[in-house]
Amino acid sequence: MKVEFSKGNKKLPKTTYILNVGTASDCPSEKLGLCDVPDDCYAKKAERIYPQVEPFRQRQRAVFDDVDAETIAQVLLDKSNRSRTKCRSFRFSEAGDFATQGDVDKMAKVCAILSANGIRCYGYTCRTDLDLYELMSVSQVNLSNDYERSDEYLRAGANRFKVVDKFTSNPLSVPCRGDCNVCSFCATMSGKLIEVEKH
Repeated sequence: MKVEFSKGNKKLPKTTYILNVGTASDCPSEKLGLCDVPDDCYAKKAERIYPQVEPFRQRQRAVFDDVDAETIAQVLLDKSNRSRTKCRSFRFSEAGDFATQGDVDKMAKVCAILSANGIRCYGYTCRTDLDLYELMSVSQVNLSNDYERSDEYLRAGANRFKVVDKFTSNPLSVPCRGDCNVCSFCATMSGKLIEVEKH
């Protein structure tokens, strides 16, 4: 089974490689009521507008289920070494979310290998009901809700990525610039509240 990564998008640099563990339309966090903005999910929008996106993400999920973490990481490293745009950052969960604790543990293994090879790892999840500590030790985790153990994880270094209608005047929050080509807050900051306007 072929391991497929995407490289960047309109808002992400081409040096960021992406692996999803599911689709937005079949997101386990939404089904569990852990998503703050199921009706405003930007990842769903891409699946509606571009017909090739959802099947691609479904294939990524199938690979994540069937291929071991070591192989997934090695394929990314090999792809990066052959490419003119070397991988500098790895982003998990552009769409969808972890379905099980096993998914989280497997992604932690992928990130451990990549980070040991100098690649910064980060991603997003609403699965605050799962144990994220191993994943947090090898990647920057951005939480997308205030449920379950989110306060505990924030104190341990996760960020809170909060969707807002308009930026607030909260002096403790950082506004998302909406373009990862000019900002790396989600990948490099820890323990921060990052506000993003609905888009």
